[in-house]
Amino acid sequence: MERKTFTNSSGENFSFLEKKSENSNINLVFFHATGFNAKTYQILFEKIMQNFGNEISLYALDQRGHGLSTAKADPNELKSWQAFVDDGNEFLNSIEGSVVCSGHSMGSIIAAKIASMRPDKVSHLYMIEPVLYGPLESLKFRLMSFIKYNRGLSIADGAAKRRREFPAIEDALTSYTGRGAFTTWGKEWIEDYLEGGMLETSSGVELSCSPEWEAATFRSSSMDTWRYLKKIKIDVMVVYGKFGSTFSAQARRVLFRLGHNWHSKYYEKASHFLPMEFSDSVVEDLQSYLKRI
Repeated sequence: MERKTFTNSSGENFSFLEKKSENSNINLVFFHATGFNAKTYQILFEKIMQNFGNEISLYALDQRGHGLSTAKADPNELKSWQAFVDDGNEFLNSIEGSVVCSGHSMGSIIAAKIASMRPDKVSHLYMIEPVLYGPLESLKFRLMSFIKYNRGLSIADGAAKRRREFPAIEDALTSYTGRGAFTTWGKEWIEDYLEGGMLETSSGVELSCSPEWEAATFRSSSMDTWRYLKKIKIDVMVVYGKFGSTFSAQARRVLFRLGHNWHSKYYEKASHFLPMEFSDSVVEDLQSYLKRI
């Protein structure tokens, strides 16, 4: 895929990956998870292009504060995920024709919100392990956020303590392999994550998504997704795993009562990192979904 730069209306620059096909009218726009970057999913993208016979155009944005994008990212100013939604919505305007929106984790929520706002632009929505909790669970989170109780959110605390600098990428690879969130990742996935998410410094390399920004992103989850989901009329596919899933049982019960346009697939042996663990199946599900609608 070719790396390009998108400049928004405020003059901020965003890095993105692009693979265009002149033989297809399918435009897939993918949004990554918190702390990751577009390059992280390179293996998934290659399999998508292969399964579609390269007859698909694919775009993957490094979101604000992530990857190689240089847009302003002050952790103290991040109050919600709306900034990511606005960035993604503006990015969609640079693409001709209708789009298939997709994403992993936070990225699937960004994709869903954009889909609800842009029925004129988004034809399909394919969500992978969304950060989606039930209405009551979401209300509780919002109340905790209001009183700043979620400052003790464990996943955010862990992100804030993440090691930022390494002598070389090889050292980071050794540090991550088989540990924490990367436990079930193949080495090639971690290499792509590091290639797309580390910057050279005078003393080695450092994470482009700072621990402070990653922590702020976790804490600023608006948990207001339901008011957007209710507006979506297109057919939607949601795939999710069992272990450490961010798609709660309460959310599943409520979501699939919204209408017959919501479809799902459960991976009993998968975790929240479903695309890294079962990428072939995820691509096949995407292909079946697009053919069915």
